[in-house]
Amino acid sequence: MNCIFDDYIKFVENFLSNYFRLLLENKYERRLVRPLIDKYISVRYYNDSVILDNKFTVRLNKELNNVAKEIINESKDKTEKVKNIFALFSYILFIEKCNSFTELNSIIKSLFSDKTITLTYSENTREELNSLAREYISKRNEFYKLFESKDFHLEETTYDNNVIVIDLLHDFSVSKLYSEYAIERAYDSEVVIENKVYLMLLLLSSRVLKDSMELKYDNNYVIDFPVSLFDKQKKILKYIKAIDNDYLKTKIHLKIKYQDYKKYKKQINNLINQGFSISLELDETYDMDFSCLLLFTYIFLDKKYRYYDIIMNSRDDVKTTMITLRGE
Repeated sequence: MNCIFDDYIKFVENFLSNYFRLLLENKYERRLVRPLIDKYISVRYYNDSVILDNKFTVRLNKELNNVAKEIINESKDKTEKVKNIFALFSYILFIEKCNSFTELNSIIKSLFSDKTITLTYSENTREELNSLAREYISKRNEFYKLFESKDFHLEETTYDNNVIVIDLLHDFSVSKLYSEYAIERAYDSEVVIENKVYLMLLLLSSRVLKDSMELKYDNNYVIDFPVSLFDKQKKILKYIKAIDNDYLKTKIHLKIKYQDYKKYKKQINNLINQGFSISLELDETYDMDFSCLLLFTYIFLDKKYRYYDIIMNSRDDVKTTMITLRGE
């Protein structure tokens, strides 16, 4: 499976292109529209903004306005057209967040009565836009249903700084013919653990995307990554591909124990160099190597180890977020 975040972004880009082609008709010019679409996607889904404002709509509007001004400076004869494109963008966020067709009708009514837009529409444009937006909303909802499961759910343990450690629990019943020991042994087998992680990566990709849809950009998710995958090249490539997206790499963190880092140092460093976020859990094998701590997004450590106070007292020098594990 491809990275679902990338697939969804392509879906949104396709909707936006069709939206502007429909409303601009023969006035559509890709070179005028595409820079604004790119900026919208960048701010909306990747939270990539140089403007500091707590209110998202204000931030988004200012970012788009800056791009519009740049386009006008380069093509002054296109000023009115660019202003119309910019004005049409003010309705996109509302359409994207729309949850009912009644609400959608109200949004479209406002768009077609907007006096700041100087476009002339064809007779059937309103009906076509309604159809286009309804199709977008329906497919968006279908997309989310793909990642709803009655058999599994994500268990969350929340730490400071919006760090959420994730585990996957099953909700399905198993035949009483099997003992609890056999069930647990099967569920904790290497292959099952690896498959659990792949499912978690898919579910978390959907969760991060949904966070963006809801304008929530602070959550960071951490999962235990099975080091058995480092001996299975094809399988690990499949797993990594699921989150091979610049934004997902900052939101989904793979946690490795120190003893496993020492064993698979080359492979793990390679993932870090590719931009994946790796977190480290210090264990009884930790040998006070401070230099390696700088590589990791989060350092998880347990109070029971003798080095705990030393590490915590040095966290300003290490400049990596330290997280104290909770007891069983």
